[in-house]
Amino acid sequence: MLSNNIQEVAGKNIRLFRQTKGLTQEKLAELVSVSSSYIGYLERGLRAPSLDLLARIGTALEVEPTDLLYTTENASDPTLKKLNALLVGKNPKSINFLYEVAMAYFVSTSDSV
Repeated sequence: MLSNNIQEVAGKNIRLFRQTKGLTQEKLAELVSVSSSYIGYLERGLRAPSLDLLARIGTALEVEPTDLLYTTENASDPTLKKLNALLVGKNPKSINFLYEVAMAYFVSTSDSV
């Protein structure tokens, strides 16, 4: 069922962005005015957030609400998912700087780019 898939994607992303920001479920719940158990339900894909709640969660996590619905099926590596979550919402200049640093690192270590 499509809605379950969307719920699961949103839940996984909420958890990923929350953890990336160093927030507990309790703190996120406090920031968006819901119970911590409801955050747990969302993260496990057992409940679907309303559009209003999705917007509030996005604001609390400093990401666009649409980022919470984005699936990263191609990025199965958990570290890549964490890196992506860390970069979402950052200014392009900072992202480009990190890209240049990564490129320099890979060239210096003879890893392919």
